[in-house]
Amino acid sequence: VDPETHEPMALTERGLILVRGSNVFAGYLGRESSDAFSMVGGERFYITGDLGFLDADGNLSLSGRLKRFVKVGGEMLSLPAMEEAIKAMHPDDEEGVSQAAVVSYETDGERPWIAAFTVFEASTSEINALLKAAGFSNIARVQHAVQVPEIPLLGTGKTDYRSLQDQLRGLVEAEQPVT
Repeated sequence: VDPETHEPMALTERGLILVRGSNVFAGYLGRESSDAFSMVGGERFYITGDLGFLDADGNLSLSGRLKRFVKVGGEMLSLPAMEEAIKAMHPDDEEGVSQAAVVSYETDGERPWIAAFTVFEASTSEINALLKAAGFSNIARVQHAVQVPEIPLLGTGKTDYRSLQDQLRGLVEAEQPVT
């Protein structure tokens, strides 16, 4: 399917891979979550995060992973690249636990909000100076620098970006005037 609209794509066109079947889990325990699933043609599919295409014979070929990007001013910014620039100055701890994560939150008609969550103290201007020193353009800047006791992790040990995105959404909504 198309990665943004989740509309089915033609054979041989690269898109987001969705799966369903009796061997695919039904959801997260104790949590109502629609972010891991998509309704297509009236059926519920798990969003794998993988990219691929079907050939004329129906064979699936994997061609990559859906990356974390955000479009700002017509430019695609890589959130993992921004994260790596911050981590260059503050590497993961001795156990490999991440010291920083970058997430975005988009609202209709507005510039996407980008935040750096860190376990160390850093201001928004300090984070943006790090990004500039790493060679990022002025368009690649954070609006929030948030110090947290630890970067939240999923059960797999990977960063829980959804939880951080929810925190950013709360910050953005608290700043927006009620109309």
